[in-house]
Amino acid sequence: MEFPHDIVGWIAVGSAVVTVLTAVVKVWIVNPLSTQIRELNGNFGALNTALSKSQTEIDELSKHLSQHDVTLATHGEQIHTLFNKNDK
Repeated sequence: MEFPHDIVGWIAVGSAVVTVLTAVVKVWIVNPLSTQIRELNGNFGALNTALSKSQTEIDELSKHLSQHDVTLATHGEQIHTLFNKNDK
């Protein structure tokens, strides 16, 4: 074989090998990782929704607890006033 044909042949073989390796990497690595990343993204979306709902519930419970704290403080003041009236 002559020199230019030999180089063209090796370039063709190299291109074929690179094409096959690219296809194998895509099928065995890229596609499964893409699937897992999409699934993980969906899981994070569900987790975000659940956390948002939980935060809303916590905020509502905090408001309710604050109302009870005010009521308890008022009752505490009333009890303190009653005991001070009885002491006089």
